[in-house]
Amino acid sequence: MIELRRSPRITVTWRAGVKLPDGKLVLAKLVNISAEGVLLHTTENLMPQRSYPMLIEIPGIFQESQIYKVSCKGTVRHAILSGEVYHVGIQLSEMSQLHTELVTAWISKTAHLG
Repeated sequence: MIELRRSPRITVTWRAGVKLPDGKLVLAKLVNISAEGVLLHTTENLMPQRSYPMLIEIPGIFQESQIYKVSCKGTVRHAILSGEVYHVGIQLSEMSQLHTELVTAWISKTAHLG
């Protein structure tokens, strides 16, 4: 299968939190990540076109036991209910340069393994 997206994605099993407007923190599992966005699974319906503060836990590129807590903002592009879980596509923004480089390093590392 040929990847037609602008940014290649890698499959991950990372954790994230999404802060709702009422202050509630929703836990989520990241399914894949690219330089521009993520696909996550959550039990909460996130509204398309709305931006949410997020925290993503990303393992260190050389030492995976070292976890970086990455603050960013996520804008929901789509949310689809499948069973009891929402599959939510999110465009990332407001991530530090260091953390953007960490995501890019993971994508590069995984691309070379395939």
